[in-house]
Amino acid sequence: MGSVIVAVLLAAWLAVTVLAALPRIGGGVRGRVPAWFSPLVPSWAFFAPRPATRDQVLMYRDFLANGAFGPLREVWPGGGPGGRAGKAVSDTVGHLLETVGKSRRAGRAGGPEEARLRDARLMISTPYLLLLGRACTAPHDAAAVGLQFAIAFASLREEEPEVVFVSAVHRLETGVPEGVPC
Repeated sequence: MGSVIVAVLLAAWLAVTVLAALPRIGGGVRGRVPAWFSPLVPSWAFFAPRPATRDQVLMYRDFLANGAFGPLREVWPGGGPGGRAGKAVSDTVGHLLETVGKSRRAGRAGGPEEARLRDARLMISTPYLLLLGRACTAPHDAAAVGLQFAIAFASLREEEPEVVFVSAVHRLETGVPEGVPC
């Protein structure tokens, strides 16, 4: 009996994965998948009809003691742009953008109190906290009292990255050694 249940669950998972990969109905399927299950549905966009032509880049900027922001700097996962750490950051960025998209679609109705509640939920979501932790471990300016991270799409053809998400400003602890989350 247990093996039948496992087989049915795996078959359903495969069916959802295949349907989500189809170009015409994939977006509708992804929109109906519960939030807790969406990280388990892979998103492959390497090939036609919509190949991945831009990279998702995690960036951050320091909030300085004088009230100004420093320049946007790219966060290199695990010391370089490739490998498992790079894939982990890329996947986390994708999950955060998916969560933001669902929140914005649901947020068209409701007032300012609903919007504040959605923002609070986003800031305690796992992808948000993972990206914040990664941005905290990057090197910061000596005068930095806070930081803000951003997600951008970058392409070799475009000169400036297109920023698609900007976080709230988060306080940096002073005297924390480099490499330790804030």
